[in-house]
Amino acid sequence: MAARALLSRLRFAPLSHHHHRHLGRALSAAATADPPPDESPPPPPHPPPPPTPPSNSKLFVAGLSWSADERSLTDAFSSFGTVTEDGVRGRCSMKRLGGGSGCSARARPRQMFDEMPVRDLVACSAAIYRHAKSGLFGEAVRLFVGMMRVGVSPNSFTLVGALIAAAGMGNLVLAECIHGWAMKSLLESNPFVRTALLDSYAKCGRPTKAWALFGEMRDPGIVTWNALISGLVHNDLFEEALLVFKRLLFSFGPVHNVVTMISIAQASAGCGDLGLCESAHAYSVKIGLDSDVSVTNSILGMYLSFGSLAIGREIFKKIAVNDVVSWTMMMGFLLEEAQAIEVIHMFVQMRLSGIVPDRVALVTVAQACAHLGDGRIGKLVHNEIVICGFSGELPAVNSLITMYSKCEDLSSARLLFDGTMEKSLVSWTAMVSAYIENGYALEGMYLFAKMRHEGSFMIDSVTLVTLLLACYEVAKFELCIQLHAYCYKSGLCLYKPVLNTLIAVYGKCGYATLAHKVFDEMISRNAVSWNTMILSYGVNGQGEKAVSLFNEMEKSSEDQDSVTYLNTLLACSHSGLVDDGMLVFRRMVNDKGIIPCPEHVGCIVDMLARAGRLEEAAGVASLTHNKLGANAWKALMGGGHLHGDMKFTKVAAKKVLTTESFDYGHVVLLSNAYASSGKYRAAESVRSCYAKRITRKTLGLSSIEIVPYSRR
Repeated sequence: MAARALLSRLRFAPLSHHHHRHLGRALSAAATADPPPDESPPPPPHPPPPPTPPSNSKLFVAGLSWSADERSLTDAFSSFGTVTEDGVRGRCSMKRLGGGSGCSARARPRQMFDEMPVRDLVACSAAIYRHAKSGLFGEAVRLFVGMMRVGVSPNSFTLVGALIAAAGMGNLVLAECIHGWAMKSLLESNPFVRTALLDSYAKCGRPTKAWALFGEMRDPGIVTWNALISGLVHNDLFEEALLVFKRLLFSFGPVHNVVTMISIAQASAGCGDLGLCESAHAYSVKIGLDSDVSVTNSILGMYLSFGSLAIGREIFKKIAVNDVVSWTMMMGFLLEEAQAIEVIHMFVQMRLSGIVPDRVALVTVAQACAHLGDGRIGKLVHNEIVICGFSGELPAVNSLITMYSKCEDLSSARLLFDGTMEKSLVSWTAMVSAYIENGYALEGMYLFAKMRHEGSFMIDSVTLVTLLLACYEVAKFELCIQLHAYCYKSGLCLYKPVLNTLIAVYGKCGYATLAHKVFDEMISRNAVSWNTMILSYGVNGQGEKAVSLFNEMEKSSEDQDSVTYLNTLLACSHSGLVDDGMLVFRRMVNDKGIIPCPEHVGCIVDMLARAGRLEEAAGVASLTHNKLGANAWKALMGGGHLHGDMKFTKVAAKKVLTTESFDYGHVVLLSNAYASSGKYRAAESVRSCYAKRITRKTLGLSSIEIVPYSRR
């Protein structure tokens, strides 16, 4: 109860700006302070090499089993065996059990365990630990249970491996069962087991239990402190993690530990205080950890979390050391900021720096090519993926399928898809989405039916949204009803994108009532929900309801953006609510300070022109220059033809036909306007003049579904 009260007290006492400054001063003071008198002197600049591994295999297993985090193994048990660290990935590898990486390393622990002539406690503990550290948590648990069934009683090191597996699975029940076994066998007081329990409870979402275990420890070591801090960060208790770090500084003085610094960088970023992040950065520089690439990457990620492109670029240029992870983080951030061209340039700079790209870097560049729609560079990236040996890895293949689909190269995307032997749900969804986005919605549906026939995949929210978009394209109301039912059956109705897409499909199919029913049943809404519902009313000619919903949104806590005003203006335009539309436009400009985009101006002109107020529409259109006013002049052209006014039609047509965005439809509109007024020669002249300059409009097709019926 005391631990809960203390944790609650910490939680309800957030770090104010004063406390943030105080912690920053504590970081700076700790970096320059002398160690406490009871602490051992600092290590010499050239520490002696670690001793040779002892002959006692149990001690070596202890060294293997003790790992609350990846990097603390070297700090805690370097004397128990030869422990090295890979420079590329920063992962620990135990040479005593054999190295290796990838699939072979994952399969080796079970193979070694099956080939052991004597399956004693040491062998079982080593196999369980290696499975857990390799990410094979289920295998580790099965080995642990099998060991218990054959009568081999686990010791403290066995429990550590099992707890690592429980933490990886997030299985609280398993962690509690292991805790009960530890208490029954009097192993709970073992520092290895207690720290592993602390880490496991934190990873399973029980930071209060982790804090209680920590409070019961008499002299916790640095690894235990790291486990608690990282556990609090894992549960988004960033301020509490910093307060624990402050206690650590008062207990140990300056902490020259990489894992600690990485957790503190994450906690500082989570607090959202730039000054606190700068203090943490300064602390890492003062204690000399700025030369460690893992720390510099965490510092870079800390600054990138603020979403400032300028800060990200400045910090990336200033960091002392970087690796492929640093470059990939920066490229990923640029991609999130829609700076796809800069991603390509940064990738070229990385290659010129001599850094070999990994799979994540190549996937990021492929995504940048997808954003640009540049198939030429995309093929070069594909070639690089093949050269680097990632062509057989599913994430790389899926990103290439998406890239080719964005570049409108469906044949290459389908070739990659068909050449993939073991397809995942992401692979099928990427290919289905490729067909739908390129205007082949029916082919996408057929491919989805093939997926359901060949594989036993459970549809997720992304796949469901993709299928609903196909229904939107072809207005398949019956299929939308079935997907809506599956949405409730599978529990995917809790996802906002699914419900937002359902609203859009029902609106497109002409069922605004059903769309509003889905909107009313939403537990929580976002701006997309409101905007989609307003648009559904608008396209169905229910402008009054759209304006009413717009006013209701204004009273709610949801912020209205430019899309909200555009959809409301469209609804007013289709329903002839000119005065309401002008009032909404004035509120957008005067109250919200939103700068009108060409779509807003074009919507206002269209609304006035449809209502026959051509003089006002021409006045609004004349306020825009050609590039931004193309939509406005097109709307005025249509309004003039609608009301048979050749004067405004000719003025608008002169503006439209000088822009690069006009198509054959506008030529036909002008020709029809001349023909309606009896000027047939002018109409023929317009068609013949512009027929060779532009491609003809693609003919539209209609489909009619005949519903079968039964006779009685």
